[in-house]
Amino acid sequence: MNDHDLPPLDQPSLLIAEYALGVLSAAERTQVEELLQQDPSYQQQLAVWQRHFAEWLAEFPAVEPPAHVWHGIQQRLFATTDQPPEPPRPWDNARLWRWTTVVALAASLVLAVLLVLRPAQVAAPTLLARLEQSDGRLVFSATLQPDGGQVLFVPAGTSRWPGQSAEAWLITADGKPHSLGLLRDDAAVALTVPAGLAKAVAGGTVLAVSLEPPAGSPTGSPTGPVIAQGKIIAL
Repeated sequence: MNDHDLPPLDQPSLLIAEYALGVLSAAERTQVEELLQQDPSYQQQLAVWQRHFAEWLAEFPAVEPPAHVWHGIQQRLFATTDQPPEPPRPWDNARLWRWTTVVALAASLVLAVLLVLRPAQVAAPTLLARLEQSDGRLVFSATLQPDGGQVLFVPAGTSRWPGQSAEAWLITADGKPHSLGLLRDDAAVALTVPAGLAKAVAGGTVLAVSLEPPAGSPTGSPTGPVIAQGKIIAL
């Protein structure tokens, strides 16, 4: 699906997009479900987002994880010194579904089911990043494939840059920025990481976004202000 087919990210549409990704709190999911019941146009938007993310996630093999994966997750999240681990809890626990670092952890656990390569193996780490302004305001959320081959950027819907374009950069350990491509302020964009940089996509690596001319940087390096950046987190 072409990104131009996606609905514009006003506040309700942003919630619907996050609902399709499964990263909302229980209260926010209830809010979206009420919107879906009230307005058929929101149901159509949900279907569009579900198809869009399904195409991106379809590259991951869907397999049944081994029992010890869930056991390990349960111990890491809920183990105490006084009690043995409780039975697995439903993934709609409100503590896990906030659009914060806690949300990133919850989303990674859900995606781990899709990222297990073989039933006998533990899922590869999920890579996530929050790209924020200097004041901490979220501009983009990024989800990366575990092999470093692609990055999905989802705008927070709070920034606009008329007459300019937003360009995503991967900053390698030597401090050199490498362009990943142009982003949109009203739709999610999946960008392919150049093959030679895939190994550089790891926890601690910085992603950044700068404002550039409409066609992107003419020099191959950032020429405008950096409007957001954040480190990749491996979970």
